[in-house]
Parts: sequence; C-alpha cells; structure tokens
Amino acid sequence: MLRTKGLTEKVLILGLDGLDPRFSKAMVDAGKMPNLKRLIDMGSAREDLVLLGAMPTITPPMWATLATGCYPMTHGIIDYNLQVPGELDMTQEAFMSKFLKAEPLWNVTAAAGKKTLVFHWPGGAWPPTSDNPNLMVVDGTSPGAMGNTTHKIDDEVIVVATTKTSTGGYLPYGATGGKIDGEFADQKPMGKPYVLNMKDPRIKEFYEKEYLPGLIFQDYAPRIFSIRNSVCFRGANMDMLADWAIPLSMSPIQEAEGWADAPKGAKEFVIYYSYGKVTRQALILKNEAGIYDKVAVYTTKEDAEPLFILDKDVYTENCPDKMPTKKGMVKAVRNMRLLDIAEDGTYIRLWAGCAVNCENSDCWYPRWIFDKVMERFGPPPATSMAACQDEDVIIKCGHKQWEQSAKWQAKAMQYMMDEEGVEVVFSHFHGPDLAGHSYLKYMKERETSRISEETARTWHENTYKWSDEYIGSFIPYIEKGWTIIVTSDHALICPEHDHQEMGSNESLNVGVMQRLGYTVTKVDENGNQIDEIDWSKTRAVQTRANSIYVNLKGRDRHGIVDPADKYELEEQIITDLYGYKDPKTGKRIVALALHNKDAVLLGISGELAGDIVFMLHEDYNFDHGESLSTACGHNDTSVSPIFIAAGPGIKQGFTIKNYVREVDVAPTAAVLLGVEIPKDCEGAPAYSIFTETV
Repeated sequence: MLRTKGLTEKVLILGLDGLDPRFSKAMVDAGKMPNLKRLIDMGSAREDLVLLGAMPTITPPMWATLATGCYPMTHGIIDYNLQVPGELDMTQEAFMSKFLKAEPLWNVTAAAGKKTLVFHWPGGAWPPTSDNPNLMVVDGTSPGAMGNTTHKIDDEVIVVATTKTSTGGYLPYGATGGKIDGEFADQKPMGKPYVLNMKDPRIKEFYEKEYLPGLIFQDYAPRIFSIRNSVCFRGANMDMLADWAIPLSMSPIQEAEGWADAPKGAKEFVIYYSYGKVTRQALILKNEAGIYDKVAVYTTKEDAEPLFILDKDVYTENCPDKMPTKKGMVKAVRNMRLLDIAEDGTYIRLWAGCAVNCENSDCWYPRWIFDKVMERFGPPPATSMAACQDEDVIIKCGHKQWEQSAKWQAKAMQYMMDEEGVEVVFSHFHGPDLAGHSYLKYMKERETSRISEETARTWHENTYKWSDEYIGSFIPYIEKGWTIIVTSDHALICPEHDHQEMGSNESLNVGVMQRLGYTVTKVDENGNQIDEIDWSKTRAVQTRANSIYVNLKGRDRHGIVDPADKYELEEQIITDLYGYKDPKTGKRIVALALHNKDAVLLGISGELAGDIVFMLHEDYNFDHGESLSTACGHNDTSVSPIFIAAGPGIKQGFTIKNYVREVDVAPTAAVLLGVEIPKDCEGAPAYSIFTETV
C-alpha cells in the first residue's frame, strides 16, 4: 500500500462508452461541450484529451482493463467474444465475470470499507465475485441499455399501416429507412450477412457443461449469455450498423368494425410485436376539424379504454402494456413516436421502442436497489440501434431514448450517492458508442450514402451534446467532495474506405482468408459456392475481431494442419496479409500481424488469443475493434479512449505531458482513495496529476 490515507474520500469513474477525445476536443474548441470544457479547466488532462488505449479496442476487454489495470492477456477477457475451445466456428460472449481472472478494483474498495456501486459495467462485473456487503452491482451483462439482456422483452419496430396493402405481418430486418408504401408482400428483409445456426447441438452441450454453472449467483436467475455458431460468408462490410435494418410491422387500414367503443369515423389497423407473436389493435382518430392526427392503441377490440394515445410527432415515454415472457405476463413499457399520419387517415408510420420488463430484478444486487430505484424513477429506458440513414428514426426516436436513458441513469446513480452512502462508483453509459454506430460510417460520403457528410456530423454533434449534459449533471458533486474521472473504453472512427471482410467480432469471417486460399467453402454439384466451410481443405480461419487460427490437428475438431507445420504456415499467412491489397484502392488493409508469442507486446497473447493476432489499417477499420488504439479516421474521429480527472487530489488546470495509459486508470483511482492497488495490476498511478506526492 502506498499511503495510509488517500487524497479523496469519494471517487466517481464516469465511463462513457465510445467517447472520442479527438471529436470531443473539436467540440470543446467550438464551444459545443461546455460541461466537458468546465471539467477540463477544473482538473487534469492531456491537451488532446487522449488516454493511451489498450487493445483490442472493443467493449468487454477494455472495461475489464479499466477495472483491473491489466491487459487482456492477464485479465482473461480477450475480445468481445471468446472462442469455444476446439470449435473454430463457435464463440461465446465475454461479459460474464467467470472470465475475469484478475482482481477488479471494486472488490478492493469494498473490502477496504468503502460503499461501492458498480453500475452497468460491461466487463467482468456480473455476477459479483465478492459477497462483501459494501459491494453493490447493477447489471453489466451487455452494452446498450441498462438491463438490455434482462429487462428487454422484444425489439424496436417500425410500424406502417396503409390503405395500399391488403395483407400485413411482421418482417425482421424489414425497414431500411424512409417511408414504406404498397403491399406487405413486396417488402423483403435486408437479412443478416452471416449464417447463424442456433440449433447446432454443440451449443446446447457447451452451455450446459461450461456456461450454466457460471451463471448462477446466489438465488438470482441465470442470464443466458450468447453462444453462437456464426459464419460471415458475404463480407463483414454488409454488417455495419449504419446500414442495419430494423423490424417492420405492416398492416392494412380499414374502417373500424367490431369495437366496444370506437369513435365515429375511426379507422383500424394492427401492430405486430415480438416476431409477430404479439398483436395490438389500434385506431386512427380524427380531431374536431375532421383531420386524423392521433393513434390509440388497445390490447383488444373489446377494451373500452386504450392503453395509451399517441399524438402526431410527439415522443411518448413509458407507454404501458402487458407482455408475455417465459415467466408469464409482466408489466411493461415502451417508448413510441407517431412519425407520420395522413390527414385523411390513409397512412401512418410510427416507431415503437423495445418493450421493457418492469418487474425483472435479476441483475440488481442486492435487490433493494431495484425496488428503490423503480419506485423513484421507473424502469430503465430501452435504447436504440435504429439506423438506415433515417433522420426521423435516429434523431427523433433513437437519440430521444438515449437522452431519456442518460437522465434516468444519472438520477439513479445520484440517488445512491446522495441517499445510500455510496462512496465509490464505477459507471458505464453506452450512449456515444451505440448511437455512433447508427450513422458514423456516413460521416464520409460513400456509394450507399443517402445523407451528406455534414448531416452525419450534425447527428454526431448531437450525440456529444447530450453526452455533455450527462457529464454536466455530475460536476456539482466535485463541491460535495467527489473526485471524477471521465473515461471511455475506446472511441469510433469513420474509416476512409469501406470495410474489407475481416474482423466482424461475432463471426468466422470468410472473405479475405478465402481469397488468400486458407479458408475453403464447399461447392454444389454445379460448382457454385455454398455457405458452408469445407473443413477438410481449410488450413486457417479468421474469427472475432483480431484473431486468426490455424486448423490444427489435435486441438480443433476438424484439424488438418500438423503441429510441426504450424509456425511456417503462420509465417506464410502473415506475409500474405501484409501483401494483400484492397482491390479498389490498391492499398494494404492490415497494419500489423504477429505470432501469438509476439502479440504479448500488444497485451493480447496466450491461450485465449489467436495463433496470429492482427490489426487492420486505420483506413479500413470497421469503426472500432480491429485497429490499433492510436487509429484516426475521417472527420475528426479516432479510436483512442479519453481521460479527464477533476476534484479533490487532482491538480487544477493541469496539462498532462506524458501519456496516461488505459491500465493506469485503476491504480490511479486506488491511490486517490488510499486503498490497495489491485493485486494483478500492470499499470501505474498517474503521479503527475496528484496534488500531493505519493
């Protein structure tokens, strides 16, 4: 222990997933992030606001690094997904605490007598690994919304009703932006760019043997983390979230018939939720002037009163409902917006957010936190992945949900800080990342652009404005004795060129490795490629964000490469990767490729990492995950995380000359609090920012 007394009594780690120091600096310089500017002036940061990031630049491993002060090869959460041993086409999500092999700082602070809250930290936090009564943990099972994996019941959906269709139904990935007209039968799903086989018997076997024991925590119900057999045959560039379609519910509009109490002149349509398994009846209502301007939603036509009424173009929070779950019917809410409605009642388009379970406390420990937060602030709002360059959906719906989520999360955390005696907070808010995914690609004009670079940048600026409001809501806590560290796990870049079929983090990626002759797919009787790996001819595969595996005899289920030939094959693959050029630009797409033993230099080595670890050139990075942490992109974007500290124990108005590293955040917080540095820590305290010598 370095000190017997810390420099502060209270620390708030205010984590904003995806917050970019480069773009933040541009926003601060333009006067568009006043709260961040105020925090910088009150504390310490580099002039460029950069935290020297670890790798891979993706959510679970980097939040685990921030919590432990360890590189991924040490703490064990090596990527967004981990490889199922021996199965080159199967991965498992890496959020669960069973994968975290290093001591997190929150266990240390709790043991030191500090009341500690871990709030929605998606890097080894859930289930808790300490039963110390000072430790409180809320969620951490996924990115996105708080409770995304436990409170969320279904997916957001675009609802279209029109007199021009005679049939209706639910179409997954059917809405690609803009108004939809005509027959439901004419609509075609955008689909997913990889083959996902969830009926593979290996999944059930692995889940029951390896996964289930690590899910059960005290009497808390297990959360089924994702284990998948997923192969990307057609190119990871097709999976970019900016082009992600969302489900479509479509229905004919007809005169209202058979209702218990339908107003005169009302017209009816049907809303399909949950893959079409749940329906709601709806009426289009006209005002006194005879203009249709509202939609009333009912459970059934027999109901005398609607569940709620939507006014034209009004974002409506917490629309009540009851939804089926595996545990029966539960109270639920969803956010909605009536985007378009024809004055004559012949067309409507509305957005319905995900339904949120108001009764699920599975990932709140201890459960009294759920009861008190729900009573005061209601359920955690769902958040959005809406994209497709649709400004109505992205800004009027998606961003409104993120603003709502930010305010809810701030209130919940502040309640715990003000009323429940919490002294240390590890918090994560996913807004900048997931909102950015929905448009960031189009901050540079592309062949598929339907918006300008300027429009996409305006959307990004909007993301940073509500993120700045979130940060600003905590600045008054400095006067209450709190030291605040604003940080992120990584940021997101807008690449100069389109992505090149490598590095989709949840898939085995065929593209480049097939062109180089290492991954082989089967063909039909006519010689046409089919979407199935020919393991008898496949020598190596690229899987997850940064890994290439040799199909090795004795290790992998279908191994064909003799271990004696492994090193030379790796050498050949590395040489070919450096020589591979983008057919469109003639430029290389790989920045770095290393043998596993050499990737120790990146902190990504050992048995959990690939036989080869590679990083894409910054011009071809998806938006984060596959590049070096120093990568920069178009329109003031980068992949680096951010670091700003202010409050007791931190120098005021101080410009840091050296780099603070991602592994340094945990030991810096430990010294500030006067507690032990986590025992496995590989970082060092940021000595230069302290007001006293330690």
